Amino acid sequence: MYFCDLYMAERLRQRAQTAAALLLAAALTCALVALAVLMQPSLNLGRRFYGAALIITTIGLITWRTAVWSTFSRRSPTRVLVVGGDARAHLVLAELERHAHLGYSVKALMPGVDRVGWLTAGATAVSTSPLSLVDRLDVAIADPLVRTIVFTESAHERIPVSDLLRWRMQGIEIVEFESFYERITGRLPLAQLRESWLVLAPGVARSASRERLKRLIDLAAAVVIAILASPIALLAAVAIKLDSPGPVFYRQRRVGRNGREFVICKFRSMRDGAERATGAVWAQARDPRVTRVGRIIRALRIDELPQLFNVIKGDMSMVGPRPERPEIVARLIAAIPLYQYRHSVKPGLTGWAQVCYPYGATIEDAQNKLCYDLYYIKNPSLLFDLQIILQTVKIVLFGRGAR
Repeated sequence: MYFCDLYMAERLRQRAQTAAALLLAAALTCALVALAVLMQPSLNLGRRFYGAALIITTIGLITWRTAVWSTFSRRSPTRVLVVGGDARAHLVLAELERHAHLGYSVKALMPGVDRVGWLTAGATAVSTSPLSLVDRLDVAIADPLVRTIVFTESAHERIPVSDLLRWRMQGIEIVEFESFYERITGRLPLAQLRESWLVLAPGVARSASRERLKRLIDLAAAVVIAILASPIALLAAVAIKLDSPGPVFYRQRRVGRNGREFVICKFRSMRDGAERATGAVWAQARDPRVTRVGRIIRALRIDELPQLFNVIKGDMSMVGPRPERPEIVARLIAAIPLYQYRHSVKPGLTGWAQVCYPYGATIEDAQNKLCYDLYYIKNPSLLFDLQIILQTVKIVLFGRGAR
């Protein structure tokens, strides 16, 4: 069910896709059971047993999911009061519409405009009001479904602290634009991000004990995966040598923690000397420099296996922002604000940007991925690392986003 994306919240609103995914999950389960029985005959409890279990479980899960979806669809949405008339306010509205499965509806009030209105997808019902900003907020908060106020500009500075505290004591959450945006999207709004907010916002703090524990986990995981993947690595090395002339391994300089450069080792997936004429460039879709074997090992991420030794050495972690080449980093630092801060943690074999955003080959892609990298840096957690690793396994098995 996990590999069929059945634990993604948005699936709750897509009943046909959910039913199809459950049938696929049942088929995969049937194949795994058959394989297990072939490998261990003592597990064979009979076709009737497994057939009945499969049918009952599938029907039960479809019924259960349908009931859950119906319950969520009837639930009254949580209303968010978005205060502000700037681009940030419209960005919040757009993201809440995009993440409708979260169960929010928006009650938006524009400071400086004497009107109060409900804003939904593409439609606005407006009633004029001569009340002051504080009075209009009091009217809006009277709605028992309004539990959160999001300030997207400096309007809260024009509101007395006593009123803000009064609403807070009524159980109303008062939150700034950046905090609410990262909550619903899993990334930071780089184009609208205020560095002053990043300075004072919770998160980012480093824990020495967590760093040591993460290092131990990295070391153990890298050793275990290297041992288990050694047959695959051997086959890949032989295939690379037979497919095209040149070395099996390819070495590159990358930028690591605190801007320190190090050398990574990868299985060669391009022709030998592919960048002699172009210099350091990103791979493109259907890149002609990629060899036949290279396309396969890049799709399955097998070319990244030698980087396990970088993890063992301590240059990299299992999870973190992907390391870039010094030539590309120099261009990105000049073009993208805050890009240098992604080097405040160790780079990783996989990362939050890798599981949330497809392979990028432009400065715009790098900027979008930085939104996810900064979110990861701001919210360090071993459980978050585990979530990213599980997502990575799914991506690798289905070959998503590779070039």
